[in-house]
Amino acid sequence: MAVEGLAVPLGYVIFLLGATVPIYIAFGLIGLTGFREITRFQSHSSFYYRLNPATKILALFLIAFSMSSAGLWLGLAATLLILVSYFTLADGPRKFALGFLFTVALVWATIWGSLADHISFILSNGPPGPFFYQELTRAIAGDFAVSGVFLLALILVMTSTPSAVVRALRKIRFPNPVTFSLVVGMKSVPSLLDTINSTVKVQFMRGFGMRASKALWPLYTIAAILLALIPSLILVLRGARNTAISTGTRAFGAYKTRTYVREPTFGAADAVTIVLAAGFFVAVFLT
Repeated sequence: MAVEGLAVPLGYVIFLLGATVPIYIAFGLIGLTGFREITRFQSHSSFYYRLNPATKILALFLIAFSMSSAGLWLGLAATLLILVSYFTLADGPRKFALGFLFTVALVWATIWGSLADHISFILSNGPPGPFFYQELTRAIAGDFAVSGVFLLALILVMTSTPSAVVRALRKIRFPNPVTFSLVVGMKSVPSLLDTINSTVKVQFMRGFGMRASKALWPLYTIAAILLALIPSLILVLRGARNTAISTGTRAFGAYKTRTYVREPTFGAADAVTIVLAAGFFVAVFLT
């Protein structure tokens, strides 16, 4: 009975631990500056930067679809391989560190939420059976799969300019509304993070959280972000008018085809990437 009485409070403790650690990683270690770095394009000449954006989008769809059915070890291996490839990006060690912290925060948050329910169940009903370990393994595999897809999506954002994405998608006859939405998102998210980061810094410069201990700074950062969110959104939404004027001036979508100063290329690196992504897709569904 005493053990059963501990089930609910212990479950809450585990749940809170799972919630606070990702918050401290996201806002204490990564910070808004880190999120800005992994959501914007930086010029470089390594492997990912030479790929056609359409190749990266196709590989992303293939891996995202197959990751949902990948087992624990296959999903973990794919996620680690994607994470290690961050070393090839501009400022690679920094990007790898940010990607690693992002993965830890994402996996920690989801796994600990599942553990809270499972441990409460164990304390109330006794030792777990084989079904418990199957469910836990499935949950961990799903968490790593989601983090791997996010890491790959960030590679697309960090290694492709919005204009290059437009060129590639128009070449393969991708629907204009989807193309436009994707490009607007690629432009708006970094702008929103820039505005929020500037607003948060102004709040701290004016004394917000000045007397708080350093351990509470991530929580004050969240509070400052919430206070800055609406003004930042208003500022970014005002820029939507400029985007509409720009696309109208360039006759976006007025014709079925368009000409380009620089034509999208498809080389051996693109072929290898597609083969590898397709091979992973086949391997997942054959195992």
